Amino acid sequence: MGCHTAFSPRHLVLKVFLVQLIAFLQKTSAAPSPIIKFPGDDSPKTDKEVALHYLNKFYGCPQDRCNLMVLKDTLKKMQKFFSLQETGEIDPKTVEIMKKPRCGVPDVAQYNFFHRKPKWQQNAITYRILGHSPDLDEETIDDAFLRAFKVWSDVTPLKFTRLMDGEADIMINFGRNEHGDGYPFDGKDGLLAHAFAPGPGTGGDSHFDDDEQWTLGEGQVVKVKFGNAEGEFCKFPFMFMGKEYNSCTNQGRDDGFLWCSTTYNFDDDGKYGFCPHELLFTLGGNADGAPCKFPFTFQGENYDGCTTQGRDDGYRWCATTENYDNDKSYGFCPETAMSTVGGNSEGSPCVFPFTFLGDTYDSCTASGRSDGKMWCASTKSYDDDRKWGFCPDQGYSLFLVAAHEFGHALGLEHSQDPGALMAPMYTFTKNFRLSNDDIKGIQELYGAGTDKPVPPTQGPVTPMDICNEPVVITSDRQWLEQHLTCR
Repeated sequence: MGCHTAFSPRHLVLKVFLVQLIAFLQKTSAAPSPIIKFPGDDSPKTDKEVALHYLNKFYGCPQDRCNLMVLKDTLKKMQKFFSLQETGEIDPKTVEIMKKPRCGVPDVAQYNFFHRKPKWQQNAITYRILGHSPDLDEETIDDAFLRAFKVWSDVTPLKFTRLMDGEADIMINFGRNEHGDGYPFDGKDGLLAHAFAPGPGTGGDSHFDDDEQWTLGEGQVVKVKFGNAEGEFCKFPFMFMGKEYNSCTNQGRDDGFLWCSTTYNFDDDGKYGFCPHELLFTLGGNADGAPCKFPFTFQGENYDGCTTQGRDDGYRWCATTENYDNDKSYGFCPETAMSTVGGNSEGSPCVFPFTFLGDTYDSCTASGRSDGKMWCASTKSYDDDRKWGFCPDQGYSLFLVAAHEFGHALGLEHSQDPGALMAPMYTFTKNFRLSNDDIKGIQELYGAGTDKPVPPTQGPVTPMDICNEPVVITSDRQWLEQHLTCR
């Protein structure tokens, strides 16, 4: 009887299986991608560094004299404000609060803008929108601000009127980092916006950090151009050829333009439009929305894409003729469906696939980061170019943040009620209702409205005439909830 040789079919199959198993185990047990320093990204801060910065900015702890004793006392004030255990120690729950996105107005009265309880002396208040964010179309932004002011006019005698030019009581603008008022923003997340108390000069002015992704709180709001549904909004997700899409796509097209359906089922309804892109149109500038012209010449150099050259505010722009130097015709580039946020790409879109530390990625990744945030490269190779940005997410509701900031612009301080609109931390609420704490605060300054019933004083309330207001419908469920409520 002979023995099986090492080359028998049975042993070959077993050997192949073992080799594949070892390779699989090596791959799955391999060390995760190393944590790296991304250019343009703040270095990860220790808990103590986070605490010192936070207490200096919001609780007045002197940056150069916040020693152990002062730090402990200031920490207790902060912990008391947020109803935490007053340990005076930098514990995990305290640091967790400090890392949440919030308003840039300080919390402690003697250090904030509101220590003398200022208010407008008139009930007719004007506002002017000086600039818009490329994250949303102008109509959506204007509507968000209009609704935010209505939150306060519904429960007071205040009347708000928009001015298109000249000086208004409340001047509204978007900006990045140091934007001219001495209170710089800090990039994506962190500080979202701030506003000044009523008064002359900058009093009432409200500023929004344009390094944030501004939405209505539930992801990108995309208003389409052209197609057969111009001016309508993308419906996410939507069905195309039996597959669901959660963002704009170029599937089904050979020109590379991104599009979306404006109803759930494109296969049945055929309603669509093109998603924002600089080759379709520009924003602002002096070219009346004309698309970018690539390549174009600026200061003798040729540019094949949008650029921030020549600007100190970080906004991407392009020429709308071949030669900006001769024609001076330009516009700002709209945010595309995959525009990055933060990072060092100035809003350039993600490029897939891209290479990072030798590996290829076909979608956003958290590799290389310790905070779990999803990012992408804006060129084909991060390893070669080191250009990157954070991927779009749910974003921050411009309406909710604006309603909060306008509360400050009317004279309200931060509330210690975590359910109040005037609480310092951002919380998305789909079916927003102004809390009793907010109503009490604003009516102490201006009184109750004289031409409408006073809202109930117990529990959250809904503005009495919300059913008569135009709303942007972002889902069938929202329409159903609104319809049933108003019925």
